Amino acid sequence: MSVEIRKAERGEEQRLTWIQRQAWSPETSPAPPRPSGESIFDGHVEAGNVLVADASGLAVGFSKLVPLTTSSPRLAGTGDHVQQLHGLSVLPDHRGRGIARMMLAAVRAESLRRGATRVTLRVLGTNQRAMRLYRAAGYEVEGRLRGEFRIGDRFVDEVLMALELSS
Repeated sequence: MSVEIRKAERGEEQRLTWIQRQAWSPETSPAPPRPSGESIFDGHVEAGNVLVADASGLAVGFSKLVPLTTSSPRLAGTGDHVQQLHGLSVLPDHRGRGIARMMLAAVRAESLRRGATRVTLRVLGTNQRAMRLYRAAGYEVEGRLRGEFRIGDRFVDEVLMALELSS
């Protein structure tokens, strides 16, 4: 299977939203998946901030990489060195094939291209599979917001992780 990582294009919102819905679970996000008609390109998440994994020409996953100052414009000039990973989704039947690892390598490369020295992310403490993936890619836990979300009948931590980049 040939996999290519590329930037998203306008017009593929429906496919990417479908991927996100298929990949969603209460282990991966405290918020319900987006409705089918809603675009993942909203506000600070534009097509240029989405990296897509194509397997044999079909989109099977994506990640959203957003400059810190885009999501917090008042921080302009103070956080230009930080990129935020706002999610990574791979279709369940394509997991375990190294696609997420390839996407994280592309996130790293794109962050360096943008002049970043750091990539940050937030992950639910219940999402152990993602945390193992991020650790294997060099991300380290920098903090934990205990009981940040109530999912069903339990409180779930949000874990803050970061990757320090070197050129």
